[in-house]
Amino acid sequence: MENREHGGVYFAAMNTADGFKSFFPEIFGSLSRLFIIKGGPGTGKSRLMREFSARAKEKGYASEEFLCSSDPTSLDGVIVPELSIGMIDGTAPHTYDPSIPGAKENLVDLGQFWDSGALKESVSEIGEINQSKSRLYGSVYSYMNAVRGYDKTISEMVGQALDPEKLDTAVKRAAYTVGNGRGAEHKLRIRSSVSADGFITLSTYAEKATKRYSVLDVCGSAGIFLEKLLKETDIRGTRAMVSYSPFYPKKPDAVYYPEKDIVFYIGSESDYEEKTINMRRFINDKALRPYKPRIRAINRLRSAALKELETDYSSVRRLHAEVEKIYSQTMD
Repeated sequence: MENREHGGVYFAAMNTADGFKSFFPEIFGSLSRLFIIKGGPGTGKSRLMREFSARAKEKGYASEEFLCSSDPTSLDGVIVPELSIGMIDGTAPHTYDPSIPGAKENLVDLGQFWDSGALKESVSEIGEINQSKSRLYGSVYSYMNAVRGYDKTISEMVGQALDPEKLDTAVKRAAYTVGNGRGAEHKLRIRSSVSADGFITLSTYAEKATKRYSVLDVCGSAGIFLEKLLKETDIRGTRAMVSYSPFYPKKPDAVYYPEKDIVFYIGSESDYEEKTINMRRFINDKALRPYKPRIRAINRLRSAALKELETDYSSVRRLHAEVEKIYSQTMD
């Protein structure tokens, strides 16, 4: 029987309001065998991982691919769950080093294939580009922090109009639908990222399940629903695959229960049949009305911050492409 939990496309890291956050230890640390690639940008790390993933699929194994959170056209890692084997990009910003070299992890050094002499001629140019990228990332994180601040203010206002009793009843009903398990356990798999392509949400969670519940957000309240649901299903001992939001890395934006084949996620996946949980049901519109003009004003500021964030990210991508070109031209 097919294990629907295996396979899929995710992120293993994220850019957050608090800076870059890597989940490499949580996601790759328990594998029996791990190949850690070292090498500069443009040296073929993604290509090697794609070939590794393709070979696994050719042999009939499911493969999990982890996209780069800044540039989703590149890979950060691959896992073949049935074999407990993986391959990752172990370079900055998600630097990863062996814990038991040789016995558990092996290094794959792509640096042995570049022309160090040719790279030395570009050392000043590479250094200047990296400094510019670092400044731009600082700006990106500042804008993300601003967005989080706007969201927090809106969430506090919506909280004044939220009916906690009604919400708790709906959460318990959803947890009853999921049912009881044999022991609570969380498997981390990220589906969202703020990247050079804007805000990206992968459809992997919707693809996995046959029973889908779309939680339609109202001013950040959907995260509260999923947070409460996860706590309730933990009490019931149900195993879950969990994704967290880049703006709130401690708040879930999707939860999949593989034993029950049920998924709850924020937003809607138009390509899939799903049931809807509209958070507006739990909000007293009359109580929210006095806050609406301020919420609209804050949302305008939020949109402006996101626009500036995307502009800076575009500049990061352009600079990264320049560094990749320098390195790729020196590779044998």
